[in-house]
Amino acid sequence: MSFIIETDHCVAILRGKLDISRYVAPQTPLYVTAITVSELVYGAYKSDRPADNLAQVNLLLAGVTVLPFDTGAAQRCGELKDILRRAGIPLAEPDLQIASIALRHALPLATHNQGHFARVPGLKLVDWL
Repeated sequence: MSFIIETDHCVAILRGKLDISRYVAPQTPLYVTAITVSELVYGAYKSDRPADNLAQVNLLLAGVTVLPFDTGAAQRCGELKDILRRAGIPLAEPDLQIASIALRHALPLATHNQGHFARVPGLKLVDWL
């Protein structure tokens, strides 16, 4: 089974705190969202060693497929935003975008941020941390 790896899991991989080979077969396609790429690059730039950390991010990205926030995901995002607003449980825009991409591609999201993402109806979650 394929997964979208959310930012917190990517950071754990980069820090050597998560070995995803314990959870997925070697040739399993893995994905990250364009939103996660942005968050990882920002984290690298604000660090004490931007060049080293950007190199690590690029190495991680070489092993995954980046899924865009396209029109279908954007439409799903707008719908989810209203559903959660009406329910009184809004979610931050980046998390909404990540969830929308996961739903659009019918892929489970690997995240430790279960509290936020569990609000999204129909989103399948796993937590390897």
